[in-house]
Amino acid sequence: LMATRIINAAAALGDTSLTNIYTCPTNYKAVIKELWLTNVDGTNAVDVTVKWTDTSASATYAIISTKSVAADSYLRIESANIVLEESDILKVEAGAANDLTVSAFIEEIYTPT
Repeated sequence: LMATRIINAAAALGDTSLTNIYTCPTNYKAVIKELWLTNVDGTNAVDVTVKWTDTSASATYAIISTKSVAADSYLRIESANIVLEESDILKVEAGAANDLTVSAFIEEIYTPT
C-alpha cells in the first residue's frame, strides 16, 4: 500500500546563505509540485538561486541560478515535479537579506523498506 500526503515547506530568508527549505524524510520520496519565490522588498529586485542536494551522491545541483525577481513580485515554478529521495534537500539562496520568502508545495510518498 502506497500512502501519500501533501505538505507545505516555507521560509523567510533572513540572510544570503544557501538555506535548507525541505529535507525528504526517511522512508519517503517527495515530489516538489510547485515552488513560489516571493520578493517582499517593495523597492529592489533580488536574485534567487535554487539548488537540490542528492545526498546519496554527495552532490548539489542548481535548478535556478541568480534569477532576478522584481520588487514586490514573484517567480512561480508550476508543475516543477522535482523528485527528491530520502535525505535529499531543497535549498534556496537570496541575493539580499530579508527580501525573499520561499513556499514549496510537496507531495510525499511513503516508501517503506
